Amino acid sequence: MSQLTCKKCQSEKYVKSGHTRGQQRYQCKDCGCQFTDTNRRGVHPALKSFAIVLYAYCGVSMGKIARLYKISTVAVLKWIKAAALEAKPINPVSESDIIMIDEGWHFVNGKKTKYGSGEPLMLPS
Repeated sequence: MSQLTCKKCQSEKYVKSGHTRGQQRYQCKDCGCQFTDTNRRGVHPALKSFAIVLYAYCGVSMGKIARLYKISTVAVLKWIKAAALEAKPINPVSESDIIMIDEGWHFVNGKKTKYGSGEPLMLPS
């Protein structure tokens, strides 16, 4: 059997502190947190990350993810919002020195009436 530790600070110093819902309650001497000897609630963080990938890249709906994990759609929404706040914004400014002038080329040379000498448009290098 594993040693009982505080769920907040992982300390092994605790005292009994009553009962709740038929379970023995303990109080940590280091941080004062009250806890019971039960499993942690919630979904594993790796499964949360997988759910975010399913939503963002695979197009799986929040409702489908909620049914898959047997949780509420609100919980999935909270995961996605938290992940969106942690994401780094993409830089909209390009570092490239290449300029696309394809549309201008078609407009200038695509007319039936030729202007000038009829030579193709050349840009200075």
